[in-house]
Amino acid sequence: MRQITVISRAALLNSRAVLRFCSLLSKGFKVNLEAAVPHHSLIDPVRPINPKTELAVSLGGDGTVLAACERVKGTGVPLFGINMGHLGFLTQPTTSLSKIADEIFDGNYPISRHFLLEASIALGRQTFKGWAINEMAIERASNSRMISMSLGIDGVEMADFEANGLVIATPTGSTAYALSAGGGVIWPGVKALEIVPVDGAVLMPCPLIVDKDSQIEVRTLPSSPAPACLVFDGRRYLDVKGGSQVLVRHSFQSILMAGGYSSFAMRLASKFRLPALGWKEGEAEKG
Repeated sequence: MRQITVISRAALLNSRAVLRFCSLLSKGFKVNLEAAVPHHSLIDPVRPINPKTELAVSLGGDGTVLAACERVKGTGVPLFGINMGHLGFLTQPTTSLSKIADEIFDGNYPISRHFLLEASIALGRQTFKGWAINEMAIERASNSRMISMSLGIDGVEMADFEANGLVIATPTGSTAYALSAGGGVIWPGVKALEIVPVDGAVLMPCPLIVDKDSQIEVRTLPSSPAPACLVFDGRRYLDVKGGSQVLVRHSFQSILMAGGYSSFAMRLASKFRLPALGWKEGEAEKG
């Protein structure tokens, strides 16, 4: 029998909407209902989803999608995000759960590939690995002073600076933390990474957009007065000290996202409620 896994925000796990949706799916699938994995340390293992699963569905907001990404990474199982929260850029609106269930039965949904970034973190004699579909952020570990950092790209030192943090984002993540920190929106098909300082005294005039094959190096300077924390997708964290080195580049792994809008421009206009109808109305009047 066809299998499907539904990953719900923990607070919605036993809600009427989630149970009804699972009931609809059970007419054609063996349904596994699970709660989203909570935030955790980078070194904590996460159980992958059964690779025989036809589709994973997340019910919640973008945070639930990011939690579900941890389960589907490396399995090739597509992830269908359904928005049951507020602003959900990685999800599609909940217009009708029965209609969405029909789309899933028929396999009538688009699938897009989202590349990841990966990081290698050297802490003394230990090396850790991290990844993200949205972003990796270096943040202050407490409400203390700014972090002293050094940024290098492709072996060239670009800047030494102090900041509250630094965000390195994929195109998928350019609409999340990077955007709120002053970065720009990158279209999904652009093979690039974005580097955005957070509230810092930086000599760079603007965020940097680099080729996806560039190697980004960030060092927390030994003289840094503040401890720092690496955060991947706002969910997985690792404390770092002064003198730590982080190497970031795009990953050869990706995550398949199912469903969504027919175009990124439509998604952008809808999610951010952009005033995008004025010029069309003007053309209609001329015609």
